[in-house]
Amino acid sequence: MKRFVLPILLIAFPNAIKADIKKDVFDMELEQLMNVRVETASRKSQALLKTAAAMHVITQDDIRRMGATSLPEVLRGVPGLHVAQIDSNNWAISIRGLNDRFSNSLLVMIDGRSIYNPLFGGVYWNMHETLLEDIERIEVVRGPGGTMWGANAVNGVINIITKNAKDTQGTQLTLLGGSQEGIFSARHGGMMNDQISYRLFTRGKRVQEFNDTPLHPANDHWRDLSSGFRVDGDMNAASKWTLQGGYNVGHANQLTSSASLMPPTTLPIMDGVNYQSGNLQFRWDKQLAENSKWRVQSYYDFFGRQALNATNRIHTFDLEIQNQFKFAALQKHEFVWGVGYRAVVDELESNFTVAFDPKHRYTRTFSAFIQDDIQLTDKLKFTVGSKAEHNSYTGFEFQPNARMLFEINERNSVWAAVSRAVRVPTRAENDFRVNFMATPGRDQFSPPALFSLFGNRSLVTEKIYAAELGYRTLLTNTLSFDTAGFFNYYDDLIGTRPSVGFEASPFPPHLLIGSISSNNHTATAYGADMQAKWQPVDYWQLASSYTVFKMDAHYQNGFSGNPVDITHLEKSSPRHQFSVRSDLKLPHHWEFNTMFYFADNIQARGLHVAEQGRLDLRLAWTPSPKLELAIVGQNILNKQHQEFAALDLFNTQIPRSVYGRIMYRF
Repeated sequence: MKRFVLPILLIAFPNAIKADIKKDVFDMELEQLMNVRVETASRKSQALLKTAAAMHVITQDDIRRMGATSLPEVLRGVPGLHVAQIDSNNWAISIRGLNDRFSNSLLVMIDGRSIYNPLFGGVYWNMHETLLEDIERIEVVRGPGGTMWGANAVNGVINIITKNAKDTQGTQLTLLGGSQEGIFSARHGGMMNDQISYRLFTRGKRVQEFNDTPLHPANDHWRDLSSGFRVDGDMNAASKWTLQGGYNVGHANQLTSSASLMPPTTLPIMDGVNYQSGNLQFRWDKQLAENSKWRVQSYYDFFGRQALNATNRIHTFDLEIQNQFKFAALQKHEFVWGVGYRAVVDELESNFTVAFDPKHRYTRTFSAFIQDDIQLTDKLKFTVGSKAEHNSYTGFEFQPNARMLFEINERNSVWAAVSRAVRVPTRAENDFRVNFMATPGRDQFSPPALFSLFGNRSLVTEKIYAAELGYRTLLTNTLSFDTAGFFNYYDDLIGTRPSVGFEASPFPPHLLIGSISSNNHTATAYGADMQAKWQPVDYWQLASSYTVFKMDAHYQNGFSGNPVDITHLEKSSPRHQFSVRSDLKLPHHWEFNTMFYFADNIQARGLHVAEQGRLDLRLAWTPSPKLELAIVGQNILNKQHQEFAALDLFNTQIPRSVYGRIMYRF
């Protein structure tokens, strides 16, 4: 506990400051933050205080004050969300449990474009580097979002919303260098005419290897280059459009393992991963009448990744049409409905370690949703809706929800929700084989053994039935509080069941010890997440969050499987999490930010990971609106530590680091 004394002293330090600092130094007061407009929970703009969902908003000011250099680091401290770094370029991120390197129960989007990977599920976070200064806000919905966003929005939704091009005019140069990483970025924005604005950006990043463990080297050096553009047009007061795109290319080392039958063995491999991704997205918003708004959005996304001498390519096309309207005869009802189509085409290479059958597959998803907000009284609103989807893996799926919001007064609201959401099995869970370990026979007359993981085309969707209850309040103009409790029941969770056989090919003949993907688990999860924000004086803000979580997993009746699966389900997310952030404005344009995060111990893939206390510090000086200088220390309390354990990667030690940053605008 001694190591936690320093962050407490740093957070309390502002009480000793006596300085003549002008009032209203923070860009948004707490009352404004509680009434900030959000859209992810219901696909329409509404005040946060009037949203019947557990929701958190990360503003651009929050991102700047954190001193983070990647999207996963920005998400630390969000209530109910667990962020764990595996090595220099991989993270495990989940909401309310089920954490893993590929957290496939969490839907992540950038401006409404899904970056959920259809091959393994989850997100390759290192393939979605972007200019953090261009993010307007990040909306995090805790709890099922299947009615609005479809399959895979099981435990939550993260929507990263970038700025309009007209808000990024001029040129910005950023240079960052330190003990672990270096970043250079350039952005330029301008006007084509009075109605059309644009921006261009490029960003290069280089991360040194993290610390070795006592058992193996790190081998996780990472290089990344991303570029992109955005064009926004205002055709008239009722019509606007956006065209944006990006390209990302990089190389990341990883330490993994490979099985071989000649001789029978399992060896660590220092592998190099080459990747590239690109996207092009168009969105058109049109207000036809006072009570009718339309949105059409379409995008193309390309994913390419070469690892273990195999290249995988995925092409995704998506089209959505959405309408928000009111009937003149039903003024208390506000409807949002939409239809969608998504096509995914993949080209997958196979080798002895990882094989896909078939190597090429074309899948489609058709969807339609409708939701009705009913204003029963001035203070009571009832919401009901559902989404229907047909996908190529499991056929028709339905995801309904019902929500109630009671506005006690303009500063207090209570909400409740019940919902159902599903996760569709991934391409890998259906069609792959992974040979992950080989062992020699007991003697010269015994055959070797090959351990393999198999997909299963008989899988059905994982299902969640969720109940939530929440409360938001602005206690005073300087103190707000937001909390939500939940109970989730999961059915048909995918684990593995054992199988034993014998193979003559590949040579030599060997025992086959298999693990076959199977819907053989159920689970219940319950807990609460909460956040408080306080501005005790004009120049000092505090934000704190706490999460308590518990999951109990079981085999379905008549099933058995790998006990490690049960342990991972129950303990891959911490029982307790706590964070506190202090933002202090100092005289003469100085700023001091303190971020402290605590996560309880976990057990991921059978490996114990100890509790973590992490302290980050940022000191910044803005001598003019054009120039900002900052120095940031990360993981100050620990020389190195481990945060997670993945199935297919050797973890590395996350080191203490420090960097300096210069940003210049003109």
